[in-house]
Amino acid sequence: MPEINIDENILNWRTVGVKRERHHEALIQRLTLDNKSIFTYLKDLMVFAAMVGHSLGRRTPLKGETIDIILDTYASDQKDGFIYLLALIEKRDGSVLKDERLRETVSVFEEYCNTGLYEITNWLDQNPGDPTGIDTLLFKILHQLAENDNCIDISSDPGDIEVVL
Repeated sequence: MPEINIDENILNWRTVGVKRERHHEALIQRLTLDNKSIFTYLKDLMVFAAMVGHSLGRRTPLKGETIDIILDTYASDQKDGFIYLLALIEKRDGSVLKDERLRETVSVFEEYCNTGLYEITNWLDQNPGDPTGIDTLLFKILHQLAENDNCIDISSDPGDIEVVL
């Protein structure tokens, strides 16, 4: 029986790193490490940040020192779908889902995420009276919902809106 030669260059998608700038660590600590934080897991914040970046229509390349989360961490609860979705929307080409283009796919997500992390930092910096960032983020989410659906009135006190977590 012939011996099967497995190419050592085949990409193990589970170990592909999804990077973020180390510069954002203070923000990440603020939004993920407390019992009162909105995001249970770091990957949830990264997905939210990528969606913020996409809603702004901007991608910011990573610079400086980076930290990564392996793609398998996102896949453990199907959050990797957001990574693929953003690449499909951006590239409008199904071939971005092929293994040989996985790094490109992840890069699209990383750059949207990077934009989002910078934007979230700006939001929180503009509202220093909100140490947890929860009120600021909920207001920004509500504002985006209002833009998407003109039937929501955000002129009233945001405290009047019931939020179920």
